[in-house]
Amino acid sequence: MSVKKIFYNTLLQSVGKLISIVIGLVVVGMLTGYLGSTGFGEYATVISFMGFWGILADLGLYLVATKEISEVGADENKILGNVFSLRIISVFLILLLGALVAQLFPYSAAVKETMFIAILAFAFVSGTQVLVGVFQKHLVFYELIASEVLGRIAMLVSTWFFIHQRLSLPSFILSLTLANGVHFLLSYYLVRRLVPFTLQFDFKFWKKILSKSWPLAFSVIFNLIYFKGDSVILSVYRPPQDVGLYSLAYKFLEVPLAFPAMFAGLIMPFLARFSFRDWASYRLYLQKSLDAILLLVVPLTLTTYFFARPIVNLVGGEIYPDADRVLQILIFATAIIYIGQLFGYAVVALDRQKTMQWGYLGGAMVGLVLYFILIPRYSYFGAAAATVLIELMVACIAVLITSRAAHFFPSFSILAKALIAGLPMALFFHYVNFAWRVNFFSTRFTTVPAWMSEAIIGLVIYTFLLFVLRAVPRDFIAEILGSRPGAAAELPIDKI
Repeated sequence: MSVKKIFYNTLLQSVGKLISIVIGLVVVGMLTGYLGSTGFGEYATVISFMGFWGILADLGLYLVATKEISEVGADENKILGNVFSLRIISVFLILLLGALVAQLFPYSAAVKETMFIAILAFAFVSGTQVLVGVFQKHLVFYELIASEVLGRIAMLVSTWFFIHQRLSLPSFILSLTLANGVHFLLSYYLVRRLVPFTLQFDFKFWKKILSKSWPLAFSVIFNLIYFKGDSVILSVYRPPQDVGLYSLAYKFLEVPLAFPAMFAGLIMPFLARFSFRDWASYRLYLQKSLDAILLLVVPLTLTTYFFARPIVNLVGGEIYPDADRVLQILIFATAIIYIGQLFGYAVVALDRQKTMQWGYLGGAMVGLVLYFILIPRYSYFGAAAATVLIELMVACIAVLITSRAAHFFPSFSILAKALIAGLPMALFFHYVNFAWRVNFFSTRFTTVPAWMSEAIIGLVIYTFLLFVLRAVPRDFIAEILGSRPGAAAELPIDKI
């Protein structure tokens, strides 16, 4: 395994993920235009509610499976075959329970009926998630992203067809099911080329896996309450239009939120390998990962904050006048999630998930209190503000647990340089406006080149200043790219 290979895998999967998300945003634009604010709100309600139960069905199996197959000499066939079988049973039972529980909520008849169609959609998602660890271990995550892109294309085509046929809400959840099904089947085929596993029902092994996953299962439940509880509680107290607006703002965060999950997923096998064996490499690798994330979140936050309105308008956000303000709040939660997710994976690598569950429990309890206080009064603004506070709390706990367990006290000194480089970028965004020079027609599409041009120039300013401030590890980049004469382009990961 080499640093260079990790870099290019991350690059390829990031490009693929970006394509996938852009297609998803196009689909959202089509749905908001066709369904309207109420119809899209009902669509978002189904996705949020069943997504809640879909995550619940994980039972902590994903992270445990990833850690187990990353161990030296692991029997991948046995691990994957048993975990996959266990997941099939759990996911259908829990999703069915979720659809039945939805019948007790004050939703419309169409929403309640559509919950049952969504069972298969989220079952496919859950099945794909079990396979992720294999792609991560073998550093072919781009193959998983490629299958996701094909699934998104299937969703785009089917959504266009259903709109052309003037069909209703259930058809568009069926379109989601088709997309997730394509993604799952392709991923399953690709994994079996690497690990030709079959379904296994070794109940003794199931007991062993569950004994390791149950602390994570509780963590998932607690994490789920504060991470997804906002949308569910919002759907109970507020009309579908509010749910649609909040979901639209969150939809744009899929782009930045995709990176930390992929990055931390690639880091996870190496953290698991170094922990308790080579603490120096473990600490060095975790610190470099943290530095990379801190350098990224500053321009991400600034760019999204200043251009929230045109970003939302890309998919017809004019029908949601407050969506940009919600996005401006949620982008701070996203920046915190970047850090929290990295240290969340580090907690698992250190086998401290039982301790971390208390952090998730605290987040869940504080989250419920904040949601029930703020959402009825402030709607989506209350949900967004509560999300920021909760993510900050949980991230701090994850950092504290990792620091104590590994005697690793992360340095945030790179953040100072990032903020110094970000200040001129922010001033440029605030005082410069290109829109008047290119907006010759009064349509939302003609202003896109203007704000995008501003964003690109701002990012160039930021990047240039990072090099001036020596915030970017040039030697490390040279090794990754192999551009330095005699550089160890294929430097083993445990030697950086």
